[in-house]
Amino acid sequence: MSQIEPLIQLQDVSKTYVLESGTELKVLDHTNLSVYDEEFVALLGPSGSGKSTCLRIMSGLTQASGGAVSSRGKPLQGTNLDVSMVFQSFALFPWETVYTNIALALRPLRISEAETRARVKKVIDIVGLEGFEEAYPRELSGGMKQRVGIARALVMERPLLFLDEPFSALDVLTADTLRSEMVKIFLDKKTATRSMVLVTHNIQEAVYMARRILVMGTNPGHIRREIVNDMPYPRDDQSPSFRRIVSQTHALITEALMPDVPSSTSISGITPLLKPLKEPPIETLPNVPITEMIGLIEAVADQGGTADIFELAHGTGKDFGRTLYLVKGAELLDLVETPKQTVVLTELGAHFAKGDMNIRKRMLHELFGALRIVQMTSNLLRKDQSLRLPVESLTERVAEWLPNENPHQIVEALVSWGRFAEFFGYNDDTKEVYLDVGQETT
Repeated sequence: MSQIEPLIQLQDVSKTYVLESGTELKVLDHTNLSVYDEEFVALLGPSGSGKSTCLRIMSGLTQASGGAVSSRGKPLQGTNLDVSMVFQSFALFPWETVYTNIALALRPLRISEAETRARVKKVIDIVGLEGFEEAYPRELSGGMKQRVGIARALVMERPLLFLDEPFSALDVLTADTLRSEMVKIFLDKKTATRSMVLVTHNIQEAVYMARRILVMGTNPGHIRREIVNDMPYPRDDQSPSFRRIVSQTHALITEALMPDVPSSTSISGITPLLKPLKEPPIETLPNVPITEMIGLIEAVADQGGTADIFELAHGTGKDFGRTLYLVKGAELLDLVETPKQTVVLTELGAHFAKGDMNIRKRMLHELFGALRIVQMTSNLLRKDQSLRLPVESLTERVAEWLPNENPHQIVEALVSWGRFAEFFGYNDDTKEVYLDVGQETT
């Protein structure tokens, strides 16, 4: 590293939001992070781990609730002028051309027209948009739109470039191409950008691009482990060293999201018998479709009822992070167990995999209804004679039950899982959740 003082530093930083109900939601806690010159750092972790919040705090877009934030050794005051950002959404002005969309980023700098033209032409060449200067966003593919977003960030000529899941909305081949090109931009030093920070939930992406990987955990968000990735560029994602670091990172995240603990339920036929607990925990539902979860269970069944989670992700064509959430959901319903990095069908899971749709619906109704968060939601709905509740009110209550989680995503999962299991319904017109007891949806 060419300098001792970090470009940006977080020291024991925390972030707490106060919801409309007055409930405090802590999304980040005791976070220490430094980014130095000529570094490529990845913040890797599941939703709710505070990755994007870290970026926003380091960029000055969000103020920390506690701790210290410094830029080049001085307390950060307001917006960080060392930072430019690339987001998942392209956020282009549809009525402006490629050239103008990039040039508009320079308007606040009040530089000359000649310098503007020179800087825009330079970044257009770097990101491979030559010949498209006069094209409009509607005429561009998703990958080309993101190239415009990257060029718009690079044209600012700032030392720090923040990448907030910039490839997640792109198809696989386009995303792979842009990852390679961003690494080249980082290495070639044709721009003023000295260091990059990538937010991602994609393990292979982090290993492919970053020199340092910070694995983040949840409840609340925090940095669990640092992995130094000293593989030389360009990196071969099929090499033994690449796969070794991927496996190491898999293990860390798996350990956090799927702890090796026995199931909280026993099996009798197809009905779970809850063990008596003085104070049962309130489950956090992963916001994934039930249909994808069923597909995962079928995939495990096709492998004889046992599957390595990494091979399972590869075989189903889903990234590892999403596969983890699907497994976590199936585990909540006692359809799988997760010893170490293996996914194993329970007796219930095997019965589910063999059953027709009627059997599966009945099992999901019973298993879903056994979850404490579902029981608490049902009791809440029964307090009203109509058996209905505005979704906003339910979201506020979930925020009180699970103050360190994203209540909106949990309610989305409650409703989508509940509708599939014929437990809850949702009225799109009135934005109300209701008990599925034969009521009409409108």
